[in-house]
Amino acid sequence: MIGLVVKHAFGDYEVGDLIADPDYVAKVLASEHEARVVKVNVPDPVDAAPATKPLRKTKAP
Repeated sequence: MIGLVVKHAFGDYEVGDLIADPDYVAKVLASEHEARVVKVNVPDPVDAAPATKPLRKTKAP
């Protein structure tokens, strides 16, 4: 997923802020603020942690 990092403040955004909402990313890139951000790769959100099996204690012989 593509995100934006603000390199020059605009609106309510300060330098270093991350914009990750895909719809808003598209709006910023189509606006006069395009020069104030840099594109970055943002990992897709993970829905849930992978399922794990509980550890079983075993008695020593």
